Amino acid sequence: MRHYPLYKIDEKCLRRLGQGVLKTYNLNKIIGLDTEKAIAKECEDLLALNEDCNAEHFAELRQRRAISDSVPDDDLYAQVVEADDGSLFIVSVCRNDDDETMFEVFSEHPLSEPLLAQLVRYISKVFCWCTPRYICIWPAPGSIPAKQLLSLAGSRAVDSLLAAQDPKLTVDELLCADIALQPFELDKDWPWYERDYTQFLMQHPEMATIVPISEKDDISEAIAAGLCSAAFYRGKPLGMIMAESSDELGFNGLLISDIFITGQFRGQGFASPMQRLYYQQHMQDFEFFFGYIHADNKPSYNNALKQGRELLRQEVYLPAHLFL
Repeated sequence: MRHYPLYKIDEKCLRRLGQGVLKTYNLNKIIGLDTEKAIAKECEDLLALNEDCNAEHFAELRQRRAISDSVPDDDLYAQVVEADDGSLFIVSVCRNDDDETMFEVFSEHPLSEPLLAQLVRYISKVFCWCTPRYICIWPAPGSIPAKQLLSLAGSRAVDSLLAAQDPKLTVDELLCADIALQPFELDKDWPWYERDYTQFLMQHPEMATIVPISEKDDISEAIAAGLCSAAFYRGKPLGMIMAESSDELGFNGLLISDIFITGQFRGQGFASPMQRLYYQQHMQDFEFFFGYIHADNKPSYNNALKQGRELLRQEVYLPAHLFL
């Protein structure tokens, strides 16, 4: 194997990797996919691994991780790895929401356990300045490699991309009359949103990194874009739903980033009608509706399926010690 920093990749190799990433999606039911636009989007996302790579960031990284001056800056970048047979990979060092170090791997071809072990052992010599807890990969949902890797001790599914081009919109007429969706207003709606969300996380601390409360700045951006709504049931705060525009897979997409039901209405079946009313408001402006849901968040995952969304892509964590 050989390696070099991602900023040195050429367009041909980048495209090969973009094609490889596209194969990790379940695209069987996607209509009207522009393959070239989708590959271009994946290539753009791969190059984004270099976004924070500058002198200031590297100085902070070296100080925080006590990295020796003998380690060149090039070894701090995400790395392109070329196997002996010419197959390509990109490996980057990142941290998850629990502040744990990971090697995230993108590959031109599906990953097998032996190949991944060879790759991880190789790249760990380059990334000698850190020790990963997990290897993060994105195997195609339901594929043989995905099943094999998920069968390894300690492996687990994490973020799940669930999407629909034609989400379900039907809402019971009587229920529809009782639910009002209004633009979220920080001065009026933030207090009850923050209070209820904080109470929810106090009751369920294990969900703090799975469904963290949205930041005020993010809500403000969504409000400015007309994509943040507060829901009320007979005048009482029912919940909040927020999204942002996205060009995932090259589509004009709407990425759902927060869905929250207040405590007094939680578990009573309001999440579906609230979402469907929100979709109704934005059907004319977007052609692809999706969101990332943690695999352990079963209520939200199952509710997304009820809205017609399906699993397109799956993040998987593998214990690093299995490969080192």
